[in-house]
Amino acid sequence: MDCNVGVMEQKARVLAGLALVGIGAYYNVKALAALGLIPIATAIVRWCPINAAIGYNGCENSSEETTSHQ
Repeated sequence: MDCNVGVMEQKARVLAGLALVGIGAYYNVKALAALGLIPIATAIVRWCPINAAIGYNGCENSSEETTSHQ
């Protein structure tokens, strides 16, 4: 699997996932809390099947991927 989730998108996914988990926990809606784990998981592995299906690659313009670490 190649990276298709950029750094900024990764941060947004983690925040959105944590928000869904928090709202689900607050209102005791287990399905919503479980749904929040999906964006967190895709942020961790930096690959999203929906991005792959539509042909979007957020890593192409990511400065982390293009600069060499010395």
